[in-house]
Amino acid sequence: MNLKFLGTALTVLAIAGSSAFAHISYSNRNFGTLIISADVSNNTQTVSSGFGWADATDADLGDSHRGRFFRFNLANPLAADQSVRITVERNLLGTGANGTFLPAFSLFSGLAHLSSPLAHDRSALSVQWLRQQFGTNSTGLGGSGKEGSLNALGDWAIGNSVSEYVIDPSDSLQFFTYIAHAADGTSANFGNVAGIVGDGTADGFVTATFSGLAAGDYSLFVGGANYDLQTTEAGPTYPTYGVNVTVGLVPEPSTASLILGSAALLGLLRRRKA
Repeated sequence: MNLKFLGTALTVLAIAGSSAFAHISYSNRNFGTLIISADVSNNTQTVSSGFGWADATDADLGDSHRGRFFRFNLANPLAADQSVRITVERNLLGTGANGTFLPAFSLFSGLAHLSSPLAHDRSALSVQWLRQQFGTNSTGLGGSGKEGSLNALGDWAIGNSVSEYVIDPSDSLQFFTYIAHAADGTSANFGNVAGIVGDGTADGFVTATFSGLAAGDYSLFVGGANYDLQTTEAGPTYPTYGVNVTVGLVPEPSTASLILGSAALLGLLRRRKA
């Protein structure tokens, strides 16, 4: 997967918030089908805790409640000269200390359930899947040894359930295929888990560009990249942090230069004719 720093498009202003048992939802977080040069804004969102993404990178996975899910669609596979650019930047909103939030995100193909009952880590089906995949343990959800379903660095699944305790025939699992991630800072904040790529500067800003994506639906998980904060931000109420989330479909530099060059040439020809 190619990571490049270019372009800008769809901007979302998000204020981090806490929801102890919220289900996965894309309500007001749907970027829709991406179109080159089309900007869409939404300023009503929340992301919770300063550690939710980093905590989902270790062996006991993470709680999906400690961040937010966004979605977008690609109507067609990305052309060779196209890419999807994602940026997350902190702002001054929220209840947490200003200037401290370090963002990170993971991109997945696939979507969670879009109608009730919605998926969540503690659903009976989610717990059953965790136990089937990882065995039983004396700790974690339902003795699975896991803190939640979310894997920030790999494929994972989550289920919905009519009941917290009994699996209904209508319940189902939704699967997420890992594409890539980007994290603000270094291992000093997001930890030493193998495979994490940081941008090297813990400044509250992270961006990356992804090429080669197929047509389809994508989920974007945004959360905090400070692993150690889970020891100090004890629940059930977590600090909130403001972030700006940006997603856009952009041309590669060669295409952009060609477009600008063609426009300049047409303008010159028109002036000469005049």
